[in-house]
Amino acid sequence: MYRLPTTVTVRDREFHIRDSGDFRMVLDCFSALQDEELSEDYRVLASLLIFYNEFSDLDDLDANREYVGDLTKEMFKFINAGEEQSPGADSGAQLIDWEGDAQMVCAAVNNVAKTEVRTIEYLHWWTFLGYYMSVGESVLSTVVGIRDKLCKHKKLEKWEQDFKKANPKYFVWKKTSVQDREAENLVRELWNKGGDK
Repeated sequence: MYRLPTTVTVRDREFHIRDSGDFRMVLDCFSALQDEELSEDYRVLASLLIFYNEFSDLDDLDANREYVGDLTKEMFKFINAGEEQSPGADSGAQLIDWEGDAQMVCAAVNNVAKTEVRTIEYLHWWTFLGYYMSVGESVLSTVVGIRDKLCKHKKLEKWEQDFKKANPKYFVWKKTSVQDREAENLVRELWNKGGDK
């Protein structure tokens, strides 16, 4: 846990994480996983093409199909900062839209990092995630807190109602669309199969 991984090993074969695990590459994977123009299978395959250096097209993945389940599991393990948990395991709503909330996320992360992270040539995903998890009081934490209450149908306090009314753009976000749910189910299925051959 005290190293920043840039490769994964599956059955004694090493695979290189594209861009050495830079946070922008992971955010590109999220975009692929939420791309409603792709079928659920292709969302996962597209994210694998983005994530691993060894693959440049579907033919590459097809030639290595015996590794796809394990590679998917390892990709999500990396995204979860090394944790062995299935994505969406808490079955909660998605409270962050990484693309739509980019400005809010970057503002909060920049505050913790004490620099503009988008100008840094390289920033490992785990470092970015550490900054993200250290965000204290901010517009982002306020918005996420209100979104959480909305998803759980909890009553908002007066100040939260006022904030929501004054900032409606923050409360139109992708919670979990039918397509996202299908993709999550596929990902969960692949994750749970792990290295099954």
